[in-house]
Amino acid sequence: MPPGSLARIFALIAVLAIGCADDSSEPRKPREASQRSPDAQLAPVARISSTDAWQDLIAQRPSAVIVRAGRVFVDLGHPSARKHLQLAAGSSPFMLAQDVDDRRAAVLVGTTGALDIPIDGELSPVLHPDTPWQPAVGHEADPLPDPIPPPTTGLAMAITLRALAPDQSVTVLWEERPLANLRISDQWERRTLSLPHDLVVTGENRLRLHFRTLAPLAKSGPSSAGDAPAQVSAAIESVEIGTLAAIKSGPLERARTFSIRASAGETEFEVPAGVALAYYLVPPRRSRLQIEVSGRGALSVLASTDEDHRAGRRPAELVQQPLRATGRSVAVDLSGYADIPTRLEIRVTSTRVQAPGDPPASAVFDAIDIVANRSIPLDRRDRQVRDLYVLALEGARPDDLFEPQRRGPALPNIERFVEDALVFDRAYALGPAAVPSHAGLLSSMVPPAHLTALGSFVAETQSMLPELLGRAGYFNSSVSANSDFDALRGLTQGFADHRVLEHSNTRGNDASKIVGAMLEEVERRPSPRFVYGVLNDAQAPYDPPSELLSDVIVPVDAPAQHRTHMWIGRVRSGKVIPDATQLAYVRRLYRGELQVIDQALGQLLDALEARGELDQAVVVIVGIHGEEFLEHGSAGHGHSLYEESIRVPLAMRAPALLAPGRVEVPVDLLDLAPTLTDLLGVEYARAGRARAWSRCSTIPSRRLG
Repeated sequence: MPPGSLARIFALIAVLAIGCADDSSEPRKPREASQRSPDAQLAPVARISSTDAWQDLIAQRPSAVIVRAGRVFVDLGHPSARKHLQLAAGSSPFMLAQDVDDRRAAVLVGTTGALDIPIDGELSPVLHPDTPWQPAVGHEADPLPDPIPPPTTGLAMAITLRALAPDQSVTVLWEERPLANLRISDQWERRTLSLPHDLVVTGENRLRLHFRTLAPLAKSGPSSAGDAPAQVSAAIESVEIGTLAAIKSGPLERARTFSIRASAGETEFEVPAGVALAYYLVPPRRSRLQIEVSGRGALSVLASTDEDHRAGRRPAELVQQPLRATGRSVAVDLSGYADIPTRLEIRVTSTRVQAPGDPPASAVFDAIDIVANRSIPLDRRDRQVRDLYVLALEGARPDDLFEPQRRGPALPNIERFVEDALVFDRAYALGPAAVPSHAGLLSSMVPPAHLTALGSFVAETQSMLPELLGRAGYFNSSVSANSDFDALRGLTQGFADHRVLEHSNTRGNDASKIVGAMLEEVERRPSPRFVYGVLNDAQAPYDPPSELLSDVIVPVDAPAQHRTHMWIGRVRSGKVIPDATQLAYVRRLYRGELQVIDQALGQLLDALEARGELDQAVVVIVGIHGEEFLEHGSAGHGHSLYEESIRVPLAMRAPALLAPGRVEVPVDLLDLAPTLTDLLGVEYARAGRARAWSRCSTIPSRRLG
């Protein structure tokens, strides 16, 4: 979706938890409820009501489709016609709002240009079918003509244009099917065409114009030496779509469709009678349209849905009120259209014939807002500095990590962690590779902000999460199995201690050693601590300990464990095409690496629990990128943006702050740092689009239990 795209409103919701025991794992003795602090405020309970401005339709006026006298009117002499230009790579061939003779029109550079025009609402094709030919009244007994005249179409189109090249002709295509071939002159012409019912679709329709000849564009101003003039074909002033009767009634008066006046910080939006603006949106729940308007004439608000358009139902008239010169407030309930793609038409009409000397009918809008009522949790969580431990997993996939009972060997410590954690089912990394994703997570800046000609490097002027925590009194440490997580790339900014474990063999820096080094930091440093561990077991080579593979049968021609990274390269280059048995074997090796991570997590949880610090700390499992296994023809990571590459595990365990459960709305790691600082009561004041999920409005969630 219009991927619209990505307002982000996320929150952490109190939910109940159940375990996810695997039949193959040994039963684990349930822990007593007394282990969790009885005074912990697990979730917001009280609520306050609020009304939020959701969308300012005056500000969104360039996106509105203009309807004049019942016709969709595409004014190519106005910059707002850009919404109708065909979306394509590169720039559009249309130069909008150009002066051509005494008119404003679009100049077409090259021979071909396309426009996307919606046909719905009162012009829905189902409401205007073709009418079969019938003899005139009183001539029913006359012999039938041969051939029988074609049906009379319900809809038609008018194009106002002129040639800018000699001996010009144009092929008009509708939905890429030829509609007509026309000769056009160098004088302005309004050419009308019927739209056969079998060509018109409900919703977006594509009009394509293909001209035959080109000529240099005559420039009125000075040009630089050597600048070749653009080759142009025609100027198009407007396109009208309406009923056949409306199009045949003649051209519309050349007049403005709306005007804006701004003064003293206030904006007035004037719409003349006979003009309507159609907005396409998805109203939120419990929303309404709030209008402040004055003027002469009448105001109507009509709404229709895609289902209405397909079924041939006319738009519902939600409001029809006279305008007053002194102004009035109009409130329109949109709750019946919540979460449904809706066409909302705001129409101004004249209620009487204009007398000589009377000003024309029009509406002056001070506000056209969609507002939404919402219930906000009153957050009473005890925000204070707490120890923070983050396990950053490179290559881990949520389907393998959080669903072991469906996909592979048991991961009892992961299951133990998830029972007490808030799990984000649709979390997305900021890229398919480790360095840019770490940089975005720790800085809350999108990866392109760190991109240089030599790769991703964090600028010294950017504040990183450990720097923010350091100012709040935290001692920050990082332990990494990835040698690229280093000071050269700026990733260690703010970490007082940073260690990269050296490779002694293929398992020289596995998860257990990373967690062991993290626990050394716990022993050495006082609270509050922030320890960031980078684990890369779940990326090639997939070489788990042999004792984790006792039930695995090695297929013929399977790669050696310690050479699976080379095998992935050969698969990616097409030199190896693995069969299902080989792929399943490599995937099992990968899941063996997840077992290593599971054991290391248990090591961390047990050590913190033995110190009596586990339930007061914040422990986070977060994926840095995913791993591909031929879902879309590739393997490994770093080469695509498919779900398997960027959808990652994310779970937070903080019993004193968060109730366990699931969040199903999409989130990305850009917001993780401000969310953590918010939970810890640390100020996060910086520009940018990153926001704390825990400070936003409520979201739909799946309650467990």
